[in-house]
Amino acid sequence: MYKTIVGVLIVAAAASVGDAIWYTFGVRHTMAAGFVHGALLLTAVGAVLGASSGRVLKGLPIGALAGIGGAASYYVLVAIMDRRTYGSAIPAAWIIMWLILAALDGRWLRAPARRTWAAVASRGLAAAVLGGVAFYLVMNTLWGRPPASGRNYVVQFFAWAFAWAPGLFALTFGAAPVATSGPSRTTSATTPPAPAPEVDSDRPITVVELLERIDRGETLRILDVRSEGEFAGGHVPGAVNIPFTTVLSRMDDVPGTAEDELILYCGHGPRAYMAATALRHGGRTRILYMSGHWAAWQDAGLRVER
Repeated sequence: MYKTIVGVLIVAAAASVGDAIWYTFGVRHTMAAGFVHGALLLTAVGAVLGASSGRVLKGLPIGALAGIGGAASYYVLVAIMDRRTYGSAIPAAWIIMWLILAALDGRWLRAPARRTWAAVASRGLAAAVLGGVAFYLVMNTLWGRPPASGRNYVVQFFAWAFAWAPGLFALTFGAAPVATSGPSRTTSATTPPAPAPEVDSDRPITVVELLERIDRGETLRILDVRSEGEFAGGHVPGAVNIPFTTVLSRMDDVPGTAEDELILYCGHGPRAYMAATALRHGGRTRILYMSGHWAAWQDAGLRVER
C-alpha cells in the first residue's frame, strides 16, 4: 500500500513538472510533443506498477507503451469525435490508457503468475471508471484557463494526485510481488518446473450450468450486486443482494467464507467486475462470474425468484 501512495505522489510530481514545462516554455501542442509527453509521464506510472510486483525495471516500458497508446487514442478520438484540444477526447483517452495499463500489468509484468483476463478486465474497468471520474472532476483545474495570478503548481500537484490515485490503487490493491527464485536443490535439473498459478481464480459459469446446480440442491453462494430495485424485480434463485457500491463496507454480509466459491453477477458485467475488486480485498478470491450476467439469464428465459 505505501509503495502505491509514494508512487501516486511521484507521478503527481512528474505530471506537475511536465505541466510547468509546457506552460513556462510555451511548448507547442504538436502530435510529436504529445507522444513524448505521454511516454515519459507514463514511464513513471509503469515504475509504480513495477514496484508493486517487485519488478521496477520491467514496469518502465509498460508505462511508456501505455503512454504512447493513450496519446494515439487521443489523436484518433480528436479526429473522429471532438476536435477541441481539451474536449471530450481527453477523458476518453484517459480511460483507454487505464485499460492498456491493466492488460500490460496483469498479463506481461506479472508473468508467469499472470492475472486471468477476467481479473484484468475487472481491475481495468475499475481503474478506468474511478480514474476517469477523478480526472474529469479536476480536468478544468489542471488544464483550464489559469487565474490572473498564474497557475499554482501546488494545487496542480494535489489535483494530479487526486486524478492518478484511484486508477493506481485499483491496479495494485492486494497485489503481491511476483516470486522469483532459482531451482530447488532437491529438484532434478531435468524436471520441468510446475506452471505458476494464476493470481485470481475467477472464471465464468454459464446460466444453464448454474441453474442445473441450483436444481441439484447444491449449497451455492450467489451474490447479486445490482441495485435493490433491480433485485426486487427478479433475481437468480437463492441469490443475496449487496449493491456493488456497498460491498466493501458489507463484507460480513457476503455469503460464505473465504474458502467458499462465490458466484457473482450484475446486469451486464461492469458492476460485478468492480465489486470483485472489493471482494478480493476482503479475502474472497474464489469468484465465478455468471456468464452474460442477468441479461443472459433473462434472455435464456430461466426461472426467476422475486
